[in-house]
Amino acid sequence: MGLVSAGIDVEMVHAVAERFSAAAELIDNAVTDHLATLAFHGACAGRAHTARGDALRAGLDRLAIELSQWSRAAVEVAVALRTTADRYADADRYAAARIA
Repeated sequence: MGLVSAGIDVEMVHAVAERFSAAAELIDNAVTDHLATLAFHGACAGRAHTARGDALRAGLDRLAIELSQWSRAAVEVAVALRTTADRYADADRYAAARIA
């Protein structure tokens, strides 16, 4: 039986975590700078389209909430990746010190 070796590229995992953080920031900016500032509702749509305008506003509000949840999830993934990479690096250093 051969020796089994496993490892991760800690720097690469940190780079992936940074990409998740950057994506979360882009999503947050889109929600706060663009989506949340839309002032559309039934009254803006005109009398004949009030219900559709209100439905559009409700849909935009739901979209903003869902995008914010997605952003928070991306931040959580980034934190988990960083934590895991740091723990792996710590364990690797500890094991190397014990061998030396």
